[in-house]
Amino acid sequence: MTDSFSTPEPTRRASLQWMFGLSLGSVVAPLAGCGGSASGATADTLPEPAALTSSGGQLSLDLFARYGAQPLRIAGSQPPAYPGVARTVQTALRSFNGQYMAPTLHLQPGDTLRIRLVNELPANVKGQSSLDYLNHQNSTNLHFHGLHVDPREIRPGVFGDYVVDMAEAGVLPGASRQHEVAIPADHTNGIYWYHPHLHGSSNVQVSSGMFGAILIHDPKDTFIDTPDIRERAIHVHKVNLTDDGKTESFYDSIRTASSGFLLNGAYQPTIVMRPGEVQQWHFVNTASFYPFNPVLDGHTLWAYAKDGNVFNRRFKPINAATSDQFDNAHWPGNALYPGNRHSIVVKASDVPGTYYLRSVKAPSSEAQDEIVARIVVEGTPLSTPLPQPARLPRYAEHLPITDEELAAHGGKQRSLVLAVLSKTSERLAQPIPAGEGWFIPLSDGVDGFTDTVFSSGDASPQARLSPFQSSLTATQTVALGAVEEWTIQNLNRYPHPFHIHVNDSYVVRVNGEPVDPYWADTLPVPPMGSITFRMRFTDFHGQFVWHCHALDHEDLGMMQLVHVVA
Repeated sequence: MTDSFSTPEPTRRASLQWMFGLSLGSVVAPLAGCGGSASGATADTLPEPAALTSSGGQLSLDLFARYGAQPLRIAGSQPPAYPGVARTVQTALRSFNGQYMAPTLHLQPGDTLRIRLVNELPANVKGQSSLDYLNHQNSTNLHFHGLHVDPREIRPGVFGDYVVDMAEAGVLPGASRQHEVAIPADHTNGIYWYHPHLHGSSNVQVSSGMFGAILIHDPKDTFIDTPDIRERAIHVHKVNLTDDGKTESFYDSIRTASSGFLLNGAYQPTIVMRPGEVQQWHFVNTASFYPFNPVLDGHTLWAYAKDGNVFNRRFKPINAATSDQFDNAHWPGNALYPGNRHSIVVKASDVPGTYYLRSVKAPSSEAQDEIVARIVVEGTPLSTPLPQPARLPRYAEHLPITDEELAAHGGKQRSLVLAVLSKTSERLAQPIPAGEGWFIPLSDGVDGFTDTVFSSGDASPQARLSPFQSSLTATQTVALGAVEEWTIQNLNRYPHPFHIHVNDSYVVRVNGEPVDPYWADTLPVPPMGSITFRMRFTDFHGQFVWHCHALDHEDLGMMQLVHVVA
């Protein structure tokens, strides 16, 4: 046991150097967890979140935002060693229901999900930052990531996927909010998730473990046609802890070193499989900043869906041979950036033994490889066949968006930009309106962030960029029923993960070059490059947002409103 870290992961200050193309150190100081069920001679130690399932077309629950106290083991050895030398830290972190992960919610198309969000966190602490919008770390709200649902206040006091609160609003300490989310009858099946999304406090809260998975099960889906295939939702996460096991302020979340990857709160857990067994895994990258690029030694992971969007009746192989396909045609390879999900099936080797699940280098990432779990293959062999991709369901909203459809529904094209800019950049809007603070002042003691602004805006050279909290920030106004093509440009060397609420994106070009199109809702934009996608703005009007899903970037202003007008 040890009380020291051998090699800390870069802080966000170092990550700013990454963005601007300077040199960067290496990783990592992982965390540890324990728990789970036993199977055979070896214990399966991957924790399973609590599970709630709809009944009679409904699922209702109370979700309490409160502090939770639990131990986490902090690894002190340099990955990829297994096992890591570790110490146990008692943490006190914001949570849902006092737990590191919220329940996994199992729903069907046509169901209604009702969640009463109750904020039991203490009063907000003023004076944590000279920027007022960063002083509301105990206010919160709730986003249903990837779901195609109503973003409005659907009737007085009852909200759908409503997250357009400003920092001083939201669900204040001591208050509550009732959500009612109607899942459309034709909604795609697959993996989604829910988490806080209040501007200025999302990074601290999600980094602390305030998240849960949503699994939509389409009863017409015959892809998995046997109960012998175990389904597991696996949150892939990193935490940022102070020496006393806390993450109190926004600055705590960016000044402290990130842990190694946790799987459902456990460091390097053991997953037990029998020879020839097939399991279904849904990876959710709930980390705030770092990509997860999975490779399982001696195996191929057969991906069949990205962000809940099934592929066109085919598998995408994920293995050592495909892990570094980072040209435009394969961008972003197999890596999951913050907010992304992979749905995969894996068939255990016929050869008993121990195999390591690794996160290997991802595009434009400075993080080194690390072992995130060990897979122990043992016991009586099985002969479960892999599911057939020809049985994957097809949904109308997955149909390609052709040039003809785009033209017939307005054909509007938008070119937008995500950029971390220096204080002296000519691209920033000037002068800054009176009363607006865009820059972290030196008096806050946060070296590395004081002369930068996290901005978005129009990509035209003459346009000036500004952060979300500025009165100058534009709103993208869209007609209900429109089909549009957006190009997002990245002015930095970090691949900002673009995410838009409510409507999925159909990617058609990367860096201006055509690619084999695919659907997703979180799109890492290539460093100093661009990504082009098309969207159908169907079914729902109202306001929602698009933003960078590196949550500290979002909190600092890399976000815009979208207003769909009926």
